[in-house]
Order: sequence, then structure tokens, then C-alpha cells
Amino acid sequence: MIFVVTLVLVLGAGFGGLELSTTVAQACGADVELTLVDQADGFVFGFSKLDVMFGRTRPEQVLHRYAGMVSPAAGSSWA
Repeated sequence: MIFVVTLVLVLGAGFGGLELSTTVAQACGADVELTLVDQADGFVFGFSKLDVMFGRTRPEQVLHRYAGMVSPAAGSSWA
């Protein structure tokens, strides 16, 4: 019996990359090895930047780290 795993590489973790990664991972499960690549280690929603800029919150409070979004056991990773 031959087991085939599809490799998926998503470049960019903006709204589109995160949505695509989530959709593929949920639809395909363990049949896909998904890697998400981005230049940053986390994502900040656009309007949250204004709260940081005006001193209402600190940058670390609005950063959503990619490491906390992946499930390595399910064949997902980030780079």
C-alpha cells in the first residue's frame, strides 16, 4: 500500500495566507503537509496598530504569533 502526502507551501501570512492555510488544513487534515512562510513571526490586525501608535496598548499585546496557531501533530508548520 502506498500512502501519498501532498505538500502545500503558502507564501505570506496576511489575511489571505492565514485563511488559505486554515481552509486547506481543515479540509485535508493529515493528507496534507502544510508549511506557511512569512517574514515576520506573527500577525497584527490593521486597526490594532493604531492602538499601539496612540499608546493605548503595547505591541506584544496585539501580536498574534504564528507558533501559537499551528498544530505540528497534524502536519502543519511555519517558517
